Amino acid sequence: MSASKSDLPPLQLTDTRKSISAVPMHEVEPSPVDDDAGLGSYPPVDVEKGTGYRGVTTTNFLGLTPSRTIHLLSAIQKYSTLPASLYLILHYTNTALIPLATRSVQKSDDLLLLTRPYYQSFPLEPLLVFAPIITHVVSSISLRLYRRRQIAKRHGAETYRDRRKIPWPKVSLTSALGYTLYPMFVGHVLVNRITPVKVEGNSSGVGLRYFAHGVARHPFVSNIGYATMLSVASWHIVTGAAKFLKLSHEYVIESGDEGIRKRRRRSRIVNGIAAVVASLWIAGGLGVIGRGGQGVGWEASNWDGIYKSVPVVGAWW
Repeated sequence: MSASKSDLPPLQLTDTRKSISAVPMHEVEPSPVDDDAGLGSYPPVDVEKGTGYRGVTTTNFLGLTPSRTIHLLSAIQKYSTLPASLYLILHYTNTALIPLATRSVQKSDDLLLLTRPYYQSFPLEPLLVFAPIITHVVSSISLRLYRRRQIAKRHGAETYRDRRKIPWPKVSLTSALGYTLYPMFVGHVLVNRITPVKVEGNSSGVGLRYFAHGVARHPFVSNIGYATMLSVASWHIVTGAAKFLKLSHEYVIESGDEGIRKRRRRSRIVNGIAAVVASLWIAGGLGVIGRGGQGVGWEASNWDGIYKSVPVVGAWW
């Protein structure tokens, strides 16, 4: 005699539910080191039509799968930092370490002018600075947009209203600092490279004393602005390098209390290094160079003319 439905034991779903992660998909950080993060397993594919569930195409116009596309964008974002890193080492040495060692703006400026032709001339400057940094930013934004687009497709979000309901991927602190740094970097290049070339045809007369002249004319705004930029740059560069070298806390695989302790220890070490880098940069850049005072004579007049020609802010010079 068969048992009735009421006599059957209830289904035990507890273990299954516990095995399902409670972390929402949008909270997974789209780190470039995790090439397939946020994609998961794709639905069954119709080989003849080249589509998956809801008709989502599994390859793009280049013939790349979503996983391969993310891997390519991640690699571009990651390795575009290498040329810029070489420039940053030279620039950090010239603007932080040498001023702290010489304690003289004039001597530091002379050394800067000796080394600058090696990395501020064509084609080294575009290859070491502008092209890598633009590539790094564009690939980062493209990666974030592409990942969200793939998540929207997987959820069948076909209309704008449906897509609005899907949260954006979480932005890490390193990424947020990078996006904040970019407009500061553009402003710095505009004041120290683009405007001098536009006004005088070159930037050979723009060095550390030019920077000191600007700080002396507007000390409050200059000190606050540059201290903020140097701090943001230091934390972005150091935490980004830690991720690049797989030394950040995200790479600790141990679980439990030991894993928590390791992650905290690595975070403290990385943040400590970033604080030291920022402190030395501010001490050399503002503590030594920033106290060099205003220029005199025709040189100061030329510098004033350059600063006055800077778009927007030059009107307040």
